[in-house]
Amino acid sequence: MEKFINEIRKQTLTLMTAALGFVAALIWKDAITAWLKPLYETSDGAMGLTIAAFVVTIVVVIVTLVLTKLLAAKE
Repeated sequence: MEKFINEIRKQTLTLMTAALGFVAALIWKDAITAWLKPLYETSDGAMGLTIAAFVVTIVVVIVTLVLTKLLAAKE
């Protein structure tokens, strides 16, 4: 039973990490799209999206590290 619980923890960590990475990727996609708009359009939205992408990436990395330590400590 203990082996089964450990496997569930590992899979949960993998799924949570993938989901957080997906969120970061979506925001980066929007940031890059905004930067590639033609030069005559305003770039105000691009800067905001880029800042958001950095913030989300940092949060994702921190959450991933915390989750890894929490779930690895149980092993």
